[in-house]
Amino acid sequence: MPKATTASIKTQNLHAVTAHIYTHSGVTKQNLQQTLGLSLPTISQNLQSLERNGLIAKGETLDSTGGRRARTYVFKPQTRCAIGVGTTSDQVTLCAVDLKGNVIAEERHDATFSAAPRFIADLGGKISRFAADLEGRGSHVLGAAFAIKGLISEDGSEVIYGNIMNNTGLQVKALETATGLRCALIHDSMASASAELWFDKTLQDAICLYLGQRPGGAVIVDGSISLGPNRRNGTIEHMTLVPDGLPCYCGNKGCMDPYCSTEFLTSRGKEHLDEFFEHVRSGDKEARRRFDTWLGYLAQTINNVRNVLACDIIIGGTVTQYLETQDFERLKAKCDRLNTFQSDTYEIRKSICGQNQEIVGAALHYIAPYVEAICR
Repeated sequence: MPKATTASIKTQNLHAVTAHIYTHSGVTKQNLQQTLGLSLPTISQNLQSLERNGLIAKGETLDSTGGRRARTYVFKPQTRCAIGVGTTSDQVTLCAVDLKGNVIAEERHDATFSAAPRFIADLGGKISRFAADLEGRGSHVLGAAFAIKGLISEDGSEVIYGNIMNNTGLQVKALETATGLRCALIHDSMASASAELWFDKTLQDAICLYLGQRPGGAVIVDGSISLGPNRRNGTIEHMTLVPDGLPCYCGNKGCMDPYCSTEFLTSRGKEHLDEFFEHVRSGDKEARRRFDTWLGYLAQTINNVRNVLACDIIIGGTVTQYLETQDFERLKAKCDRLNTFQSDTYEIRKSICGQNQEIVGAALHYIAPYVEAICR
């Protein structure tokens, strides 16, 4: 085993102090000494270093217990942030996410998406101004990550399949030129799964299904997203659910996508989801029939994927805000009837993440490794 050097020991001490302040609110030098077993001079030196870097600040002074009143120290998550970018056909959403995973700023812009150079230049300008405002408020921007509806190349440099948004060929270099920032392309379902892992540290194995206008999926194994050698693990939306069935945007027929999308529920957008679920809850027979059919297709999807990876299922996406406990119970009952293995125990649960999950998850592409680097 290599002998630890003075420099490596100092680095380890700094990371230990940082990690403790990051995970505990309002700690004192005495707390750090008791927990980490470091000397007070070493602790003081590391606290000064972290203050200079803007990562911590002095907090409140505690009441005296007989001697000098102890000063607390708090982590300052907003001194660093990353920008997550989400695009739909008619809107761009920007979210700034701090080192704790909190959204500290948000902007929405009405815009008809295009991968054309003029649009990318205009989008880059919006992001640059957003970043400049964050920097002006003392929050250094680590980078901008784009939650992409499409498959990303193995090296992460471009969109290689983007039929939904017509963004095939979109390149990181073009975005970096337009924004003046480090940029990354993240498949939106993978970004959403990153948020699952960030906000649930106990999560180990799961199949994530994100149900919206265009469904998607992700696979989590041993506490990490399993991308596969070509970044295509989890493309559950293109499994054949009904042979020679409804047409899918990919060009094939019978994929999971047209059967488990919100469009199936709303008759291809003829009504809003709000209206549809109002009809379901009021007992409308046609709406309830369509919803039951949709749950059946979703149950078939879950049964299929669990025959490959028998783990819990996490349901996220737009539709989950309308699903009630009774709906999950009905879905689980349908899955159990299809399940070959009656002794199987598993859970189907709603994602714990909130609004803009894929955008926050994209920003975590820069946040997670930064936090790991300062706290390891």
